[in-house]
Amino acid sequence: MKRLETEYGGLNLRSPIILASAGITKSYENVRKADKYGVGAVVLKTKFQEPLMALNPTPRFIIIKRGGKDYSSTTNLSYEQGYEHSIDDYCEEIRSCKTDFETKIIASIGCSTADYWEKWAKMVEAAGADAVEMNLSCPHSDYVMGKLGQINDFVSDMVPVVRKAVSIPVYTKLTPQIENPIITSKIMEQYGSCGVTAFSRCLGMDIDIDSQVPVLHGGYGGHGGPWAIHYALRWISEMFTQLKIPISGCGGVVEWQDIVKYILSGATTVQVCFLIYAYGYSIIEKLNNGLLQYLDKHGYGSVNDFRGNVVPKIKGLPQVDRAKTLTARVDPKICTGCGRCSDICIYDGIDFADKKAAVNKKCDGCGLCPYFCPSKAISMVKK
Repeated sequence: MKRLETEYGGLNLRSPIILASAGITKSYENVRKADKYGVGAVVLKTKFQEPLMALNPTPRFIIIKRGGKDYSSTTNLSYEQGYEHSIDDYCEEIRSCKTDFETKIIASIGCSTADYWEKWAKMVEAAGADAVEMNLSCPHSDYVMGKLGQINDFVSDMVPVVRKAVSIPVYTKLTPQIENPIITSKIMEQYGSCGVTAFSRCLGMDIDIDSQVPVLHGGYGGHGGPWAIHYALRWISEMFTQLKIPISGCGGVVEWQDIVKYILSGATTVQVCFLIYAYGYSIIEKLNNGLLQYLDKHGYGSVNDFRGNVVPKIKGLPQVDRAKTLTARVDPKICTGCGRCSDICIYDGIDFADKKAAVNKKCDGCGLCPYFCPSKAISMVKK
């Protein structure tokens, strides 16, 4: 495990894997399970200033699966609220965890006013928290998305308050629902954040078309899933070039390879959430083992050796090669003549002869048909 050790904004972690703030980190017992399987840190479930945010509806989770067998998505829509008990109880959980576990404990607080930010930050530090993560996107969603740039004002007002109040590291959590994450993350850095978590979940909605009301609790909820990683990778790779503070990637992790992708894009740590709901805390051990296998395969001494390696290879608009060098090819031995490729080709690049598909000169090399061929008879080859 020593090869997985990571320094994240002032904290030395035994693994770059962090459990994100959620029900999976709501109590001492949850942290005990995470500690057992070797997680680097846990971000405790957020304690919010608003009393309403301590009340959970039932049910509050739904798994939404949409689409066909080869064009589908899985989404977790939830309406999980914050820590259910008092701030004093929250601090007692921190004290207990710090007494018994090796795992670093990051307190998560979400306040609306400066006096609460200051008071609660001091309280969690006194209780022994190793760091504070400022939840700046929930339940403030209506506030921070009320007008363009409003979250930037909120960050510049509140981050200095917490930084001045405590001596432990202060991290800031970034919502994806803003006009430019780079600008906001740089403001976080400017006003004292020791690290940026990218990202919290988006607000979304699904609808029961028969009752004609939103599903689950009847309103908007946080939504995420395996698809969420791609948005995060895009922005983290750019943040990596513009920030001096570390980044904690968050969203869409379903296997250890996703941890690698986050680190390759520039993340120092990676936060995992719904994977624990789906497979239990033991999955942490599998993620760590997968990382160690990757280090062995590529001859790396630590996870620091490949951080950000993909960033210099990302092509910008002028660098993309637009030459048409590929074309589709059909293996007639495998082709069943189902006609799907011809039906979906917008270039009319596929003909049929003797009930077999054949690529013609109109093929534009777009690369789509191999993914939808039921018999996997199509491949892309050089012209």
